[in-house]
Amino acid sequence: MTTLRAILAIIAIIVALYFVGMNWWSLIASERNKQKGIDRHHSTVPLVSFILAGLVAYPLYPFTPKTWIGLIPLVDIGNWALIIGLPYAMAKGAFKKKSSDEK
Repeated sequence: MTTLRAILAIIAIIVALYFVGMNWWSLIASERNKQKGIDRHHSTVPLVSFILAGLVAYPLYPFTPKTWIGLIPLVDIGNWALIIGLPYAMAKGAFKKKSSDEK
């Protein structure tokens, strides 16, 4: 049973790390497109690494030093975009409905 738990936890960690890598790649690709003048944005996916690492892998991981699993969501730029970017966009008024006169 411990082996199965370890395998499932490692699979969840690998998938979480994949999402972390893809989120960072999305940020880099969006910045490169912006510098080249290409109007294409790659969006990040927040909370997936937190769900996979924190809520799935952490309880399943059977070995004792498992605090390092909590670092995975912390290095994910998608989570930071949600935590910092969303309140900033709301304060800036990015989600306000435009009236028909301002089109």
